[in-house]
Amino acid sequence: MSLSAAIELVSIVDDDPFVRAATSSLVRSFGWEARAFESAIDFLASDVPARTRCLVCDIQMPAMDGIALVERLEREGLRPPVIFISAFANARTRERVKTSAALCLIEKPIDAAELEAWIGRALSRD
Repeated sequence: MSLSAAIELVSIVDDDPFVRAATSSLVRSFGWEARAFESAIDFLASDVPARTRCLVCDIQMPAMDGIALVERLEREGLRPPVIFISAFANARTRERVKTSAALCLIEKPIDAAELEAWIGRALSRD
């Protein structure tokens, strides 16, 4: 891992506090900065979206789901690489992810090695 990886900001948006905490800890253990949010609304209201180099986002959340969040970011000219996570990866969800700008869909429980590999790919896309 390069020194620059330590300053890469990975934002995590998930309404489940346990997933949020575990994913944040994993991201930090990989050497990247992590900021976690319990909703798409909280994420959008922060100063973090423009600094986010990779977004790890749950799909099913109250108020605004992950796909709607990514569409909103795109309308605002922000296109961070997106890794969707979901405990409910049915055919409809998979199809929605395929038509989105997301890199992938990781099913919960999250596999640490898979998450690290996808974030690494996302951060190397320059």
